[in-house]
Amino acid sequence: MSSTLNLDPLTKTDRPTSHITVQKRKIGPTDLIAVEHGTTKAYFRVDREQEVMSNDLRNAVYLHENAAAVFGGIDHSLPFRIHTDVRTSEVPTCDEAVIATDNSDSDRLSAHLASERFLLHHGIEEVTRLDGQLVSFDVVETVPQGYTTVMVTDETEISVIDESEAATRKSQPGGTRDTPGRATPAGPGDNPPPRASDAGEMDVDIDISPKKPTVSFEEDVAGLEEVKQTARMLLALFDPETRESVIKRYGENFGARGGQLLLYGPPGCGKTLVSEAIAYEAANNTNIESEYGEVQFLPVKGGDILSRYPGEAERRVEAVFEEAHRAAQNGFAVLFFDEVETLVADRSDDNLQRHERSLTNAFLQEMGTDKIEDNLLVIGATNMPFSIDPAAARRFPLQQFIPQPGPEVMGEVWEAELSDLQAANDAVELDYDRLGEASVGYTPAEIADRVLGTDLQRELIQSVVDTDANAIVPDTKYFLERLREHRPKTIRQFVTSVRNEADALEGYPEMRDYVADQADRLGLSMQHGSTAGMSDAATDSSALFEQLVAAGEQSTGDTDNSSESPSDTER
Repeated sequence: MSSTLNLDPLTKTDRPTSHITVQKRKIGPTDLIAVEHGTTKAYFRVDREQEVMSNDLRNAVYLHENAAAVFGGIDHSLPFRIHTDVRTSEVPTCDEAVIATDNSDSDRLSAHLASERFLLHHGIEEVTRLDGQLVSFDVVETVPQGYTTVMVTDETEISVIDESEAATRKSQPGGTRDTPGRATPAGPGDNPPPRASDAGEMDVDIDISPKKPTVSFEEDVAGLEEVKQTARMLLALFDPETRESVIKRYGENFGARGGQLLLYGPPGCGKTLVSEAIAYEAANNTNIESEYGEVQFLPVKGGDILSRYPGEAERRVEAVFEEAHRAAQNGFAVLFFDEVETLVADRSDDNLQRHERSLTNAFLQEMGTDKIEDNLLVIGATNMPFSIDPAAARRFPLQQFIPQPGPEVMGEVWEAELSDLQAANDAVELDYDRLGEASVGYTPAEIADRVLGTDLQRELIQSVVDTDANAIVPDTKYFLERLREHRPKTIRQFVTSVRNEADALEGYPEMRDYVADQADRLGLSMQHGSTAGMSDAATDSSALFEQLVAAGEQSTGDTDNSSESPSDTER
């Protein structure tokens, strides 16, 4: 069954705002779904009582007309996507709520919202069904703030005020709630230029909604034990008890938090997974949530920030950090920049264009040591660390190489990717060690996306649909045959693109040695710098810890001079 549907939204008034109605056969047994429309994502319950069993719904979904305001209204030119594979843990829990209603039995209403685990939505008048009657109330304030949807629980402190007091609060400066903006339909061709708002500012069109991290080291990241250990040590100093013990035993300097993290290495080897797994680790295997509040993960692609309009990229960088600060204010935020090299190009490059230099300066300004609070962790990922501006590299004092997996880890990748298939074919034996050995040279992304991607899915479906086709036995031999039909491309393309940068790679010895080894394996020559005498520069856990605890000292005294050259930086 599909986990994502694009349906036609129709508004009604005879139902609660927290529920929507979808044909049961389309979504299965789930009672919690996510709706994505325009730039907004919100969560709703599935209304079983209102479900239409006939064909009246067809490809439609019913929701209360007030709920449409969550998305700034319904724009039928844009997709209305329903995501059915939603976990309850994805919806932030409401700690406090102030609601306004003229209903005389406010205590009963509060108890009802808690028992129903009611979903409160930002910026609308809510409607619930109480004793068979529809009762409306206005959400004046929620804690945490800044989320489209929060869930009421038995632990939620609900304060009820009357409508007149609510109107007074809204009339006070800063008392009016922001309302989600209407999604502007995109015209043909390129995106329209940014518009000037009434205040003279330029609107920023980038979606940076925080989310609950769901990728874990244990279940989703194969191998990379050294990387996992580095992440755990990084997070350890955010635990007050651990930090206090380190300071008591070794002094203040060694208890200083290590600051921000740069993940670098060849493409397709897990940098994005590792970043979200770090956020998951912070939420589930540390005391960070009990100290700061809920952990939120904010992933951003560098390419999504770039713009052809002057000054727009700089405004997007500012907007991203503003959202991260807002998330951190209500808990703990992990802000992840993929392709970070696109945002912090080296300003000593004579070929750098003016807007690229300006973007680097804007990023450095936001990453100033006085602007990153204790409960905000910034992670950058790049395939080309040598192209990053030296001052920006120092903003990431902890730098971790993510290597291409060897045969043992590639075997774990196969096992993770084929877990569902193995469960459905328990009589079939799969030799994951053999598959791992055979896939040396591939990246995990190539195995998942190419070898086990849509072509395989099409072949498996065809074997079911076509009654004349032979049944497929998905055993080791079958997958070895599939491997023979492909060739690893990612690492060859990567090494070809960076092999001329041997001199620049001197600052990143692990990557330098990796590129040299791969160039030798692939029969490619290294240029512009000798690789003779390259030694194994793998860093053990104790060295990484020293780098971590000393990071605070390394980040002091940074200068953002655009004339700075790579020679000014000690890596």
